[in-house]
Amino acid sequence: MRGVVLALVLALALSTRAPGVDAATASSCAHLGDLSHSGCDDAIRAHGAPFDMYELARSWTPGFCSTSACDTHECARGVMAPALTLHGLWPSYVNAVRVNAVGGRKGGAGDGGLCFWPQNCVKPAWYPTDEAWTYARSNVPSDDEAERAAPAWTGDGLGAHEWSKHGTCAAWVDVHGRIPGYTQRAFYDATFALAESLGTPEALRLATGSDVSLVDLQDMFGGPTKVALGCTHKCELVQAVQCFERAANGTVGIAMDCPCVGVRDSRYDNSCAHSCERVRILSPGQTKCAARDVTATAHTAII
Repeated sequence: MRGVVLALVLALALSTRAPGVDAATASSCAHLGDLSHSGCDDAIRAHGAPFDMYELARSWTPGFCSTSACDTHECARGVMAPALTLHGLWPSYVNAVRVNAVGGRKGGAGDGGLCFWPQNCVKPAWYPTDEAWTYARSNVPSDDEAERAAPAWTGDGLGAHEWSKHGTCAAWVDVHGRIPGYTQRAFYDATFALAESLGTPEALRLATGSDVSLVDLQDMFGGPTKVALGCTHKCELVQAVQCFERAANGTVGIAMDCPCVGVRDSRYDNSCAHSCERVRILSPGQTKCAARDVTATAHTAII
């Protein structure tokens, strides 16, 4: 499962902490990249807790492909590119929600019994009867721009996992499920449009094949409060997470600082800040997947 592989890779980065990680960055948020957090099943309805922000997660594709993912479409020669590509858009909480005991919470060490995001939401009352609720791959954008922005979605079926776990909660605006949010098709369109509009910072492209300071890498995204960066234990960039307000109608709003608690202190989201003074920006040729041809790749769902 793509998410499981990535979580394990990012967790390994915590085995050591490099000395001298920028003091100003560290002091702005306790436990940078040090804690694990968890979400709650159907939290909006079951616990009366509407989400209030979105996290956009994108992979640095060569970094992800260096983590034993060579059998995927996104890591094949001719597909893998030095670019940020879509992982997912996740409804989340600016401030974690305390929920009833059990309540579908997936426990995480150090999460204090709190819920940091809703997941696996049920179908709301407003949802159109003529729109698919279960995953429909035909709803995923499939043009050339979509392939460049999200090869794991267009070629590996990542959307099946992302819709079920995260997208279903974007359909909920109020706790009763009466106010229209995103349909599945609209969620995909919004997710792809956001990823495509942001693109890859030019400074990051220019750094491909080299290493940069953590501070310089954070600055490519607007500074340490604007991004959480995931690294392998070798300080190779794997993922970048940026945060956005939830508009009143439930859609993606303007960019915002990522919360310290839940995002920047997360070992999954921000392991680079915990462990790395400098971060390697791998090129496709620096991965063991470089020789694999796209025609040999099985287009199977990674869920």
